[in-house]
Amino acid sequence: MLSELLARRVLIVAGKGGTGKTTITAALALVAARAGKRVLCIEVDAKGDLAGALGAEPVGFAPRVVQPRISVLALLPEESLQEYLRLYFKVPRFTRLTPLSRIFDFVATGVPGTKEMLIIGKIAYEEKKIEGGRPSWDIILVDSAATGHVLPQLRAARAMMELTRGGIIRSQAEWIDALISDPRRTVLTICALPEEMPVVEAIELHDRALALPHVAVGACFLNRTFPLAVTPRQAALAERLAAPEHAADAAERLGGEVTPLVEATRIACRLHDESERHARRLRSRMSVPVVEIPIQVATRPGLATTRAVAATLDGSW
Repeated sequence: MLSELLARRVLIVAGKGGTGKTTITAALALVAARAGKRVLCIEVDAKGDLAGALGAEPVGFAPRVVQPRISVLALLPEESLQEYLRLYFKVPRFTRLTPLSRIFDFVATGVPGTKEMLIIGKIAYEEKKIEGGRPSWDIILVDSAATGHVLPQLRAARAMMELTRGGIIRSQAEWIDALISDPRRTVLTICALPEEMPVVEAIELHDRALALPHVAVGACFLNRTFPLAVTPRQAALAERLAAPEHAADAAERLGGEVTPLVEATRIACRLHDESERHARRLRSRMSVPVVEIPIQVATRPGLATTRAVAATLDGSW
């Protein structure tokens, strides 16, 4: 399944905020780069977290190498507009103080779908870019905006086609839509946590995406699962250690109170059971594979965690 996902040209990682989609995007980038692919990671929210997950400082609008064969760019709608105007209409770069800047603010807020079109247009432009007679990137991984924004972005080109009947904008919207609509080239993946609201939002995003004929869903990543199960015998032993007749002897042998051990066992049981319950619900509602990624408790946030997740996905790190 992973090799099929990474065979696409554009892989969009979406989900509720806080589900770890940035880390999963970065981990997929490591796996793809290890397979010899030239990878571009695009951070739609431009918060700098994606570069951080790959062990680098925040990046700007221009792609910057952050790991071998991996580059990252932060997608900014205004920068995307400036690039578009420069490439296709030879309009020079403008600053925030010029009249053109005010025109951008007016158009971006007054014309439905403008920002979404600039975002998806930049992704399509990078996919189309050629260097040395070959595509600049073998795969583009998109750390998308939160759940409520990703589908409007994927629909933006089609919406623009409905507004324009001809000319350069129409033709560009057509080739952008052709990229997004081709399941062999572009696929949407969904991230969730084993918790109530993230699972609900993941299912809703899945169902809404399937209702769109031009959006393909490839997989669902269930992040931070708790696969370590405490057996009934282990749980019973911990409870017996806390019994009044054993507590003093257990505390002496453990070098401290036995209560934290008992509470930790109870928490582990609850976390595992809840994780399993939410995973079952998610699997029952998804039409695509659900990939479970265990919670990373022994690594620091950043590149170490990204590598641990990549090892879970790839199995060979």
